[in-house]
Amino acid sequence: MKIALYVHALAATGVVRNVRLLAGDFHARGHDVTLVTALPGGERVAGVQHHALLARAGGSRTLQKWRAIPWLHAYLCGARPDIMLSAGNHGHLTAMLGSRGIAGLRRIYRISNDLRRAAPGTRGSLAGSLVRSLAMRLLAADADRLVLVSPTLVVGTFARALAKGRAHVIENAIDPAVARARAAGPSPHGCYDDGVPVILAIGRLAPQKNFGILLAAFALLRSDGIAARLVILGESRDGAQQALRDQADALGIGADLLLPGTVDNVFPWLARAGAFVLPSWWEGSANVLLEAMALDVPVVASRSAGNAASLLEQGRHGLLVDPSDPAAMAQAMAQQIDMMRAIRPGDRIDAYRLDAMLDAWAQAIG
Repeated sequence: MKIALYVHALAATGVVRNVRLLAGDFHARGHDVTLVTALPGGERVAGVQHHALLARAGGSRTLQKWRAIPWLHAYLCGARPDIMLSAGNHGHLTAMLGSRGIAGLRRIYRISNDLRRAAPGTRGSLAGSLVRSLAMRLLAADADRLVLVSPTLVVGTFARALAKGRAHVIENAIDPAVARARAAGPSPHGCYDDGVPVILAIGRLAPQKNFGILLAAFALLRSDGIAARLVILGESRDGAQQALRDQADALGIGADLLLPGTVDNVFPWLARAGAFVLPSWWEGSANVLLEAMALDVPVVASRSAGNAASLLEQGRHGLLVDPSDPAAMAQAMAQQIDMMRAIRPGDRIDAYRLDAMLDAWAQAIG
């Protein structure tokens, strides 16, 4: 079977880590797989071709998406894959419009995040809500199959698609042995070397990730005299990193905040953290939470962060908090960096086996 696996760019994100796993497994099962991206660059997958639609990354991400549409259409007309799998929400518009009118092409959309953005306290507008609702309807109508990465995404149009057998839930998974092997080696940064507990967060510096509330919570933690350091790994756009630095300075915690940007290997950072925190307003199935669990790092997660509550069995394997409550978040972080009181994931990661996820995907592309 010939598969075009589409994602906007091979960036250091959870979506791309899943894309790489899927591409490698499809290839190992004998399929002809091509990773198709709007933007050039990024780490390739052994044995899998990579086709970039645009020669260079120019303009905003929205402009890049629109520029890529005719190039994707031309590629699909020439390559004639049996399946186009759009693997992340940021690529679905390009994939949907770029595949118009191509007979015989099966379209699979992997819903990687919550399109509703319905968590209490989430900022938004009526117009934005209507646009997202329309997007859900269009994707459901266009898809031969939808794959939802979390049971929390089974709502509205997607719930009806599931009832009709046109949607499936396949939660993300990782290989703990790989995570542990990649965590080995020297300390990734001097911030780990002086005995001060490091609280780690990972994600794009975007409003969804709720890092502003995290900074407020961390300031409360420090105001209680608890020694700690906050590290946030992730890509910054539109001055987001500077905005966080300015907020940290205003809160008096600028000296305790580290923003290294993106890193190629998050595992050494995770393995040495006193706690990992996922403060997101919404998610699908956060890979980085699974990665922290695989390394038995104490976790604090937002109740509305996709399937985080299910992953942590409602608090048995980590602490869950209201993403709008910095005081509760501060208390949870204080507990999790305290070795005597921390609630660790233990062997909970064993319930999310990579081989089961890959087998489910093999059946989905059928």
